[in-house]
Amino acid sequence: MPLAIGTTLSRRRFLTLTGVLAAGSLALSASTLWPRWARAEPELATRLLRLGRDIYPHEAIADRYYLAPLTPLLGEQRELIAAGLDDLDRRARAAHGRDYAAVDSAAEREALLRQIEDGEFFQAVRNTLVVGLYDTPELWQAHFGYEGSSWEQGGYVGRGYNDLVIDWL
Repeated sequence: MPLAIGTTLSRRRFLTLTGVLAAGSLALSASTLWPRWARAEPELATRLLRLGRDIYPHEAIADRYYLAPLTPLLGEQRELIAAGLDDLDRRARAAHGRDYAAVDSAAEREALLRQIEDGEFFQAVRNTLVVGLYDTPELWQAHFGYEGSSWEQGGYVGRGYNDLVIDWL
């Protein structure tokens, strides 16, 4: 209910309004972390996210780093991705009675992935994510301990990597 001009704001009303604003801000910021296609198709995004996290399991990496690289893949090969996910779900239902993403055991999900690992669908997702995850400078230092390319900064020798003792050379 809007306040009339000249109306005083009670402490309770102030806390209620600021709480609503804070909750709305959090919801808005969380929804902006996923790419547009993922927000438009949350079921597809959730299925691909489960698959991506099983292929490259990094718990500390945010969802958006898994989903963003898949954007061009979905644009180019949407039918392959949809058919591959459907096939994976079919295999999971036959083996475990539920869709792939609902299989609780990581070992059981891995066994399902081993069945399709040589297929075009799995290879497309795997190849897209390997570049998308490991070629993202934001993730290098924080998650992989990699400082990035060195040649622009004079090479590794001039940056503290010359302390190796290689006696066999």
